[in-house]
Order: sequence, then structure tokens, then C-alpha cells
Amino acid sequence: MTVKLMKQGENVVLFLEGRIDTMTAPEAQEALLPMVDNFGSIILDFEKVSFVSSAGLRVMLMLQKKCNAQGKEMKLIHVKPSIMEVFDMTGFSGMLRIES
Repeated sequence: MTVKLMKQGENVVLFLEGRIDTMTAPEAQEALLPMVDNFGSIILDFEKVSFVSSAGLRVMLMLQKKCNAQGKEMKLIHVKPSIMEVFDMTGFSGMLRIES
């Protein structure tokens, strides 16, 4: 999984690419969690994410909790239907702000 960053003032758009699974979740966690401390709001662009496992869901939950604790906004954009189905089945679609 790769992460590309684009600053937008105090906010950041993170372009994720690849799989967020057991192998890449630690890397994703290490890359994403510090972003909450450095930016006002976070937008995760999922256009090039091909798969999210339970380990990836855990990273998204940790990131959302950290944003909530700091009063910051996080949203996901360009989520593919197959990944949206995972979010829906696990109840994450109700915990995460997801926009098309």
C-alpha cells in the first residue's frame, strides 16, 4: 500500500493505493495516524484501494477515534462498491463519513 499526500491549507488529502490488509495495515497505521496531529481534517481517497481486510478496518477505526478525540474531521471519498460492501456488512459505514 502506498500513500500520497496533498496539502490543502490546514487539511490534507491522502491518496491510498493497493491493499490494506494484514501485511500492510501496520505500515498504513504508521503513515496515517500522525496525520491527525499535523492537519485540521483528513480526506482519504480510496479510488485506488483494491481491498480492505479486518486489519485495515481496525486502522480506519483507530484513525477515526483519534480524529474524534481531537475534534477533527475525517472522510473517505471514491470508495469502490466492493469496499463499500465491506463497510456496510461490518457496520463501519455508520461509523465513518463516506462520500461518493
